[in-house]
Parts: sequence; structure tokens; C-alpha cells
Amino acid sequence: MRITIRDIAKASNVSHATVSRALNRASDPFISDATRARVIETARSMGYQPNRAARALVTGRTGQISLCLWTENIHNSHQWNVTHMAHAVMQSRSYELLVNLVGYRTLELAEKNLVSPPSVDGIICYEAAPALMAMFSNSLPTHVPIVTAGAYNLLPGVDRVETELMEGSLQAMRHLIGQGKKRIAHLADDLRRDKDARYVAYAQTMTEAGLPLEFLETPSGRAGPRALIRDYVRDRGAPEAIFCHNDDIAIGVYRGLRDLGIRIPQDVAIVGCDGLEDTEFLDVPISTIVQPLDKVLELSCEYLLARIQNPDRPIQTSRVNAVFVERESSASS
Repeated sequence: MRITIRDIAKASNVSHATVSRALNRASDPFISDATRARVIETARSMGYQPNRAARALVTGRTGQISLCLWTENIHNSHQWNVTHMAHAVMQSRSYELLVNLVGYRTLELAEKNLVSPPSVDGIICYEAAPALMAMFSNSLPTHVPIVTAGAYNLLPGVDRVETELMEGSLQAMRHLIGQGKKRIAHLADDLRRDKDARYVAYAQTMTEAGLPLEFLETPSGRAGPRALIRDYVRDRGAPEAIFCHNDDIAIGVYRGLRDLGIRIPQDVAIVGCDGLEDTEFLDVPISTIVQPLDKVLELSCEYLLARIQNPDRPIQTSRVNAVFVERESSASS
């Protein structure tokens, strides 16, 4: 049987209003510290589980934060890491994390009024600005705090933690070109993101070097890039180097090239992006642009909770730099 506030009130010999104040308010001048402690201990010993909806009516808070994460059917290890780290950070602050996976489909549903924004205390919008704006009818809400985070698709006019990928991407491309690589392909799972730093850095450095651009769009994950690169190499031959949008693609490309007996890096150099731990544990470790996700999500949480406590505080912004890490997959052959 579910334990209620009235059960706790009876066991504590106080009114149910006193129990509600003790459990739902950090301080109340009408309740002594001793009474609060006694009520909380009684609730704990009875196995009381608060009703979030009822608590929200009393406190105006749900105890829940939404992670709005752009996916568009692209499920990769970086997104899992974002979700896992955001959950850990919010749990350490006693908040429940709700994950909303959004994408182009969300935009279509919003046009038909078939999707609504989450009812939470705050939102971390991770590379999902178009979808979140569509949910709120293309205007920023004033009733819910928002932090925008990530490397692209960032919201204007709210607290921001930006991952700066441009310098790391330029370093990666200059590294490849500096080794005399002339045929360099760029693989991404969505080439519509033509303002993404990786796309821009690739196009910029190749154009500056007078080299031809070679874009490839691949299915997300690892199996898709593995199959695609095998077919592509059989049809058009192998590029000298491949700059991959993320590490899952890089790992899939690595496996596909090895399937064909192609040596890495002697025949083809590979660079990825994200900094997945997996890239270090292959027999030829993959060079990658490491994103400092832990710092990004810690700052996002810090900014969001500060905004919840003080909605009128000045806008908070940070820029966190990703770092190119050279490993054997792109070393000089």
C-alpha cells in the first residue's frame, strides 16, 4: 500500500500540512528544525515515495530536467556518452533526467501541433535548437530555464556552453595535408550540416591547398560506414586519407578497410572526432579530435541550476576547446 502524507502525519503526531511543508520546502518559519528532522526520518523509515505531480503543485518544481538531444535516427556512441554524463551530473544534484530525442521528424510534428515541450524545471538543449524552437512555436520560452550546449545547432539568447571544434578540425586536416596526402575524403552521416566546424575545416583546408573535395554521406553507426567504404573503394579506389565526422564512423571505416586488406596508415590514414575510448584499443589506435564532454556537461548543469535559482541573472557563456590527438592511424608512414 502506498504511504501518503496523511500516514506520515499520523505517525509523527503532526498535521498533514506540517508534513507537506517539511518534505517540500527547504525552510519554513512555521516548522522547527527538530520537527522537520522527525518528519523526514519518519517518512524515510516508512518507505515514503513522493508523488512528483503533487509535489510540483506545492513547490512549483518537478525535480526533473530535460536533455533535448538531436539524433534524427543517428544513434552513436557520442550521444550515449552525452546522455550518460548528463544523467550522472544531474543525479549528483538530486535531479531526475528526462531524455528527449529530437530531429527533423520533430519539426514535421511541430508543424501539425503533434508535439509539445517537456514540463520540467529546466532544459539542456544539446545541438537541438531547431527542434526545441519548433516545440515552443519558434519563440524562446520565458517560463523554463534553458542552457544550450554542443558544437552546432545552438540557441541564441540563453546560457551557452559551446564546444569549439574548428581549431581541432583545422589541426587534423593540416596534419593530413602536411604529410603529402592529396586525395582526402570527408565522411559524415548528414551532409546537410554544412556549417559544422568539421565540414567547414575540411572544405577550407582542401581549397587552400588546391585539392579536390570528396564528400561521402554514410549511414550512421559502424556497420553502415564499414559497408559503404568497402563498396566505395572497390568502385573508385581508396583515398589517401579519410577525415570522419565522428569516431563511430572512423571505427566502421577502419574495419571496412581492413576487410579489404588495406593497411592503416600506410595505404590510408584515418582521423575521427569525439574522443571515444574505443579508438585507443584497436591494434592501430585512431587519431581523433577529443571533445571535453565532462566539462561541457558540468558547466551546463551549473549554469542551468543557477538560472533556476535566479531567472534574472546575466547570461552565462563558456567556450570549451576540443583537442586533436594524433595516434598511429594517421602517423607518417
